[in-house]
Amino acid sequence: MMTGGSSNSTCTPNPSSSSSTFERFLQGWHHRQERLLAEMTAAVDGKSCSSDGGGGEEVEKELVARALGHFEEFYEYKSRAAHQNVFGFFGPTWSSTLECAFLWVTGFRPALLFQLVFDSVPDLSPEQTRGLNRLKRETKTEEKAVLDELAKIQESIAAPPHLEMMREAGRQLEDEHYSSTLDESMGWLRMTLEEVVTNADSLRVSTAARVVEVLTPHQCLIFLKSALRFEQNIRSLGMQRDNLYHRNRG
Repeated sequence: MMTGGSSNSTCTPNPSSSSSTFERFLQGWHHRQERLLAEMTAAVDGKSCSSDGGGGEEVEKELVARALGHFEEFYEYKSRAAHQNVFGFFGPTWSSTLECAFLWVTGFRPALLFQLVFDSVPDLSPEQTRGLNRLKRETKTEEKAVLDELAKIQESIAAPPHLEMMREAGRQLEDEHYSSTLDESMGWLRMTLEEVVTNADSLRVSTAARVVEVLTPHQCLIFLKSALRFEQNIRSLGMQRDNLYHRNRG
């Protein structure tokens, strides 16, 4: 799902195809997500209200496959965008303040998926619960490995603090005059951060895939619907709060 991220340090990001292009992609991606979520909600509600099992397992499998493909599309596009300006993903201008508060290495924390499963799927068997708890422990170990990678980068930079430097670089990379002045050290930082983001995204994707393997098709549908709804609600609430803040300041 996710491809690698290293590139030659002499390559400089193309600002015309970074943040603004990714933001346009996100707009279309969110619209498609709304339609998919509506279909998934209808299927789950139909199953719960039907005495004969609703639309059947094949319909559920098809919706699950489409939901996984929807996220695969996101990460494939993100990989290309991060290759051009990875710094922008550490302080994304396309996300609300609330969404940014949930960021873990430029995305959601993989262990969050387990909380969504336990909160949304009511009929987990003891065997499934044990399997999910085992996966959760393994995921937390892998999360720590990703954070250790990021910490090593931080230790390699004397000043300024690396997060602020990344955010500033992300903003300045939108200026074509600045992009041509990146020196070798910034090129190294860009490549190493891109690798960390790739590893974090790969962990997000693999964790979701492993959770899905434990669940039945109907449980998968409920879980993925919950994940889509959670993401949509955080985005909607965050936009509302930011709009209210800007109106009050105006």
